[in-house]
Amino acid sequence: MKYTTGFTLIELMIVVSIIGILASVALPAYQVYVQRSEVVEALSMAGTIRENITRYYVEHLEFPLNNEMAGIPKPNYIIGNRITGVVVESGAIHVTLGNKASKPLQGKVLSFRPAVVKESPKSPIAWLCGYDEAVTGMEAIGNNKTDLAKEFLPSVCRGKY
Repeated sequence: MKYTTGFTLIELMIVVSIIGILASVALPAYQVYVQRSEVVEALSMAGTIRENITRYYVEHLEFPLNNEMAGIPKPNYIIGNRITGVVVESGAIHVTLGNKASKPLQGKVLSFRPAVVKESPKSPIAWLCGYDEAVTGMEAIGNNKTDLAKEFLPSVCRGKY
């Protein structure tokens, strides 16, 4: 009697179905990961501008009202691969995503707001990202215009759940 070794058709079909199930779970998670990595450009763009706003605050003990007061270019001249503009309003920074950003991120805004210690204007500034809120004893300056879904934001920008 001759024995053949190998897999039966049923065994192969089971393996293929398991791989299909794993792929269907992994692809959406990977897409969110990619979109979250695109938001990182907004974080780095805001980092440079935060320095200008902090410097202005230290010198004047008030926050700049617009880009010109902050010493940065007009909003349509601050662009990047995934950024279409950056606006400063009353100390808050609003970064608009676009250009090469994924479709769910197009036209969405991520805000960065300074937070100061109440009754102590010379205390250091803390920065709030997205939906994050100021801690007790501090006050957030400017409006939060963030309209990105929380799943696309880094954990520090999501606020409380």
